[in-house]
Amino acid sequence: MTAAADTDPDLIARVAQTTDRIERLEHQGQVVWVKREERLSLRMRLQKGAGASAFERERAALHRLAGLDVPVPPILAEGPDFFMTPDSGVSLQTMVRDDLGADGERRAAFVAAAQGLAGLHARRISHGHPRLKDICWKDGRITFIDFERFSDKLNTPSGHARDLATFVFSAIAEAGGPTGDLDAARDAYRTADEQGIWERTRTLVRRLRFIDWLTKPLQFRPDGKSREFKAIPATLRYFERG
Repeated sequence: MTAAADTDPDLIARVAQTTDRIERLEHQGQVVWVKREERLSLRMRLQKGAGASAFERERAALHRLAGLDVPVPPILAEGPDFFMTPDSGVSLQTMVRDDLGADGERRAAFVAAAQGLAGLHARRISHGHPRLKDICWKDGRITFIDFERFSDKLNTPSGHARDLATFVFSAIAEAGGPTGDLDAARDAYRTADEQGIWERTRTLVRRLRFIDWLTKPLQFRPDGKSREFKAIPATLRYFERG
């Protein structure tokens, strides 16, 4: 096990006792998160890939990106099958679902997220899968988490477009449609976009129109599980608007 020099030994001992894949700990008034390698069934390994490779990919990405001054959480301690990071605040997903962020705070968080994503792309870095739950807001700044899909193969304009499409799709799925917060984020990204990523994303989304037709039956499921499927045509229309 390795740990930062100022990590409390008592906290390290508590980490050794955790068993859940992601576990929240409170220590001396502070919140930290412990993340472990995901243990997958054969079926899930076939769908998602090996848990160990995703875990190591994220760990390596956090070390690397922290060294580049990218807004990611620092690793406070780590071992063969875990790493620990400080709490990064509330996710944008929670802000939307729980209607948090009065007096424009949620909009500020969305704008900061878009600016942060544009900043990554300007440095030829892609997150890999930036959903609202992977972007946190605390003390007026955003932090990107969950880099299990980070890959140098995605650090390209095409990878940036995929990032942007994922972000917009996630925002529409969580809110049930486009919102003023998303519009503000869109405008912030386009203002910072010097590589034409927004237009590239529009082209990408147009090429994916067939997914709307393939998922039409699922968009009208009566069991309440159609939210993301319904977001597909809404996302297509959003990018069509320009």
